[in-house]
Amino acid sequence: MDALMWHAQALTPPPDLPEPMPTARFDALAPAEQQAYRTQLRTILPTAVVPSVLTQRARVRLDLLLARNDHRPPGAKSVIGLSAPFAVGKSTFIKAWAHGRYRAQVALPDPVSLPVWNPRPDQSASWIPQVYITLRAAAKIKDINAAILAYLGYPSEGLIRVTTSRVVTVLATHGVRLLIVDDVHMLNTGSVEGRNVLDYLKFLNTELGELGGTLVLVGANLEGGPLYTDPQIAGRLDKIALAPFEITTPAGRRDWQQLLVDLEQLLLPYFDTIPPGTFSHAYAGPVWRRTQGYVGDTLTLLVESLLGAFDDAEDDLTRHRLDAVALSARAAAAEADMVTAAAQSNRRAARKAKNADAS
Repeated sequence: MDALMWHAQALTPPPDLPEPMPTARFDALAPAEQQAYRTQLRTILPTAVVPSVLTQRARVRLDLLLARNDHRPPGAKSVIGLSAPFAVGKSTFIKAWAHGRYRAQVALPDPVSLPVWNPRPDQSASWIPQVYITLRAAAKIKDINAAILAYLGYPSEGLIRVTTSRVVTVLATHGVRLLIVDDVHMLNTGSVEGRNVLDYLKFLNTELGELGGTLVLVGANLEGGPLYTDPQIAGRLDKIALAPFEITTPAGRRDWQQLLVDLEQLLLPYFDTIPPGTFSHAYAGPVWRRTQGYVGDTLTLLVESLLGAFDDAEDDLTRHRLDAVALSARAAAAEADMVTAAAQSNRRAARKAKNADAS
């Protein structure tokens, strides 16, 4: 990833969804036209942006924390930490959020040229308000410097003190106000190099804060880990957690049902024989058991089951159709664990009932 690639990603709109076609009209098409429409659906629907009340809440929280940092005086500002289990989509989320802010800031329709600004009256440079890097396994300070410099288009050779000075300079030169470090769960604080990297992140937060910028750390399962429990980080840390949808509380069940309603509004216009409420009411429980509330698996399950019914000319959706869709290895393993746990619970209940009858 570099600044121009980030610029292009932020300014390039996602592919448009195809126009929904009534089933009766589809049935009247020639076979070649039907196949072209099927291909559109199979290609684009699985990549659709999924509305989610949980991510919307996280967006609002991020915007608020960033606004607060913007109003703080220069110096070390609050660090924003975003944590989520694996496969929840934390990287996708943080990039989509940052891209939205980038578009609002830059307002430049050209996705192939970086904007230009004047850091000083006698100097012009590319304006790069956001930097996004990922932390590699066993990363060292020189690796972080190399990632930032490469992103901004500078050489990364040299002693650490030289590249560190270069990083501080170019952050100011290019107007960087947001530094996102992803995959920080890869940080190994059990090693000397890992602890040095942790200290270096604190240093970057201070230097970025002098410019009025914010550091965002993104990683998996950070709660309770070395990053979140480091005294200096924790003292300045504002935490945001992303999680799959849960159904153990009334509020969680409402959120889950709302996600399914939103997905029905997105998908069912393409499958007009399937009535609203099929997923949000009739199959809300089975869909959660198959996906455990993970949005990516939920979208896959709904799209693949609807496409399967559509291809087989079925006007309704059966539980068998839902159960036949292959999901991620994570979802399959979690579903198998739930089945095993339920079977063990049922056997225990049966034994208790048998013992009660015997007594």
